[in-house]
Amino acid sequence: MSIIASDTANIHYDSLSVIPLGGQSELGQLLWIVGYGGKILLVDAGAAYPNESLPGVDLLLPNTNFLETNQERILALLLTNGHEEHCGSVSYLLRHLDIPRIMAPRFVCQLLAGAASDGGASSRLPDLLDTVETGSPYEIGPFEVEWLPVNNAIADACALSIGSPAGNLVYTSSFKLDQTPVDRRFLDVGGFSKAGDRGVSLLISDSSGVEYTGYTPSEASIAPALEKAVGAAEGRVLVVFPGTNTHRLQIFFNIARSTGRKVVLVGDSLLRTALAAAITGNLIYDRSLEATVEELESLDEDRVMVIASGIEDDPLNVLYSLAYGNHPEISLKEGDSLIYSAHVMPGRLRFLAMILDQLLGLGVHAVQGFKQGVHVSKHASCEELKLMLSMVKPRYFIPAIGEGRHIMHHAQLAIDWGLDPENVFPINNGDILEIRNGVASLVGSIEAEPVLFNREQGERVSTASVKERRALSLEGVVTVCMVVDPSLNIIAGPTVTAGASGFLRAPQWQDTVDKLKAVVIEAVSEIKDGTETGAMRAALRDLCVKTLRGRLNAKPTVQVVVHEVSTSRPR
Repeated sequence: MSIIASDTANIHYDSLSVIPLGGQSELGQLLWIVGYGGKILLVDAGAAYPNESLPGVDLLLPNTNFLETNQERILALLLTNGHEEHCGSVSYLLRHLDIPRIMAPRFVCQLLAGAASDGGASSRLPDLLDTVETGSPYEIGPFEVEWLPVNNAIADACALSIGSPAGNLVYTSSFKLDQTPVDRRFLDVGGFSKAGDRGVSLLISDSSGVEYTGYTPSEASIAPALEKAVGAAEGRVLVVFPGTNTHRLQIFFNIARSTGRKVVLVGDSLLRTALAAAITGNLIYDRSLEATVEELESLDEDRVMVIASGIEDDPLNVLYSLAYGNHPEISLKEGDSLIYSAHVMPGRLRFLAMILDQLLGLGVHAVQGFKQGVHVSKHASCEELKLMLSMVKPRYFIPAIGEGRHIMHHAQLAIDWGLDPENVFPINNGDILEIRNGVASLVGSIEAEPVLFNREQGERVSTASVKERRALSLEGVVTVCMVVDPSLNIIAGPTVTAGASGFLRAPQWQDTVDKLKAVVIEAVSEIKDGTETGAMRAALRDLCVKTLRGRLNAKPTVQVVVHEVSTSRPR
C-alpha cells in the first residue's frame, strides 16, 4: 500500500524508507528523510556554500518540494550538531514547512534559540525546540530515537539510533574518535555496541575523512602549535576559523590567558556560538579576557587576539575580506600575525594561494592549515570508520556526508571490511532506499535539486539568473547607446562601453569599437521609417553579437539602449 507521495515510486506503509535531500556527493546541505507507517522524521537541516560556478548565490539549501507535499506527515526535525552543514537551513525550512517539533541536544537548542532574535520564521524556534538528553530513548510516533554522543569539533555532537517496526538504523552524523577531547566528552562506544547487538538494518556513516589513513588527530593535539604561533607574534594576532568550532574556541581562550592577550570576537554567528557555549558550560573562561572592537585602538598590540568568523561561518571568505581590506570591522596592518585554522576544499586552493600572496604583500605573517599544525579535521579517518562498522555490524550500509570520491571510497572500505557488495548503497540525493521485510532496495527517486539562495534578495535564485551572472563574470558586458529622432535618424552616438572582461586589453579592441559603431550606423540607416524601437534594438543586438564573435571570438552580454526624442519645439 502506497502511503507517501513520491515522483517515481510507491513508498510502502510497512517499510523503513530513507531519502537524502543533500550531502551526497557534496559537502554540506545535509537533510535525511526517514519514513515508516506514513510518518516522516527529518534528520538534520544543513546548508552548503556554492562554488565559483554559481555567481550571485550565497547558499545552497535543501529542496522542499517533496516535503511540502507531505508536510502533514512530518513528526519532528532531529538535529545532531550545530554546524552549518547540519542546521544551517532550519530557518529556511520553517518558512516552507509546518514542522511541529525540533529535537536536539542542549547546545544546539541554545544556539538556535539565539538565532530567534533575527525575526521572521526564526521567531517560532523557541516554541518548537525540545532539548534531549543523550542515552535516553524517545518515542516519536512509530519510531524510537536515541541520541548517542560522538566526538566532533563542536559541543554536544551526537549520532542517532532510530528504531522502527521495519528495522533499526544508525546515523553517525559527522564524527571522529577523539581519545583526548577538549570537553572530556567521549564517543559512546557502549551505545553503538548495544545498538549493534540489538541488530542494525542500516548504517549511514560519515565519509568525508575516508581518504586519510589511520586515526584523525585529537582537537587538543593542535594546541601546542597554536600556542607557539601566538607566543611568537610580536604584534596583534588575528585568528580565522569556523565559528561553530567550540572546542577550538576554548583552546584559543586558554592560549589568550596563558599569553596575556585580550580576546576580541568578531562576527555575529561567532558571538552567538560563544554565548550559547558559555550558557551551556561548553566555553569556560575569565570574563576579564573579553574586549570589544571599539577597545582595539587603546590596547597594546602585543596583548590582542582577534578571532573572526563570518555570517555563515565560511572562514575563507572572511580571510579574503581581511586580506583585501573589505572587512567591515577589522583592518590588517604590517606586523600583524594571522592564523588561518580551517580546512580548504581542494577546489579553492588557488583562491587561498591568492589570499596568502596578498597577506605577504601587506607585511602580515600568516600561519595556516594542516601542514603547519594549526588545523585538524572533525571527520573520522579510515580506522575509525572501520571501528564504527565493527561496533554497529550493519546488514546494509550507506556511505554519506562527502563528495563523490569520498562516497565511493567509503563504499569500497565497507566491502573490504566484509559487507556484501550488494548490501552497500552509495546513493545520490533524492534516491529512495526502502527496507521491506528485511530486504533493502532502491525503489525510485524524488526531486532533490538544491535551492539557490541569495541572502540580500531573500529569495530563490532562478537558474536563468545564475546563467546570466556566470556569463557576465566570464565574458563581460558591452553596451551600445544612441539617441534617435522619431524617424529613427541618429542624432547622438552611438557610444560603445564595456566592462568585466579580458578582451578590453586586447590590441584589436579599439578597432572593434570603431567597427561596431560603423556597423550600427549603417544598419540604422537601412531601417525603414515606422519600425518599432524594440525591433530595432533586437536587430542591432544580434548584429553586435555577430561582430564581436567574429572579430574577438568573445561572447559578452550585449545591451543596446535607444533613446527616442522629439525634435519639434513646443508651441
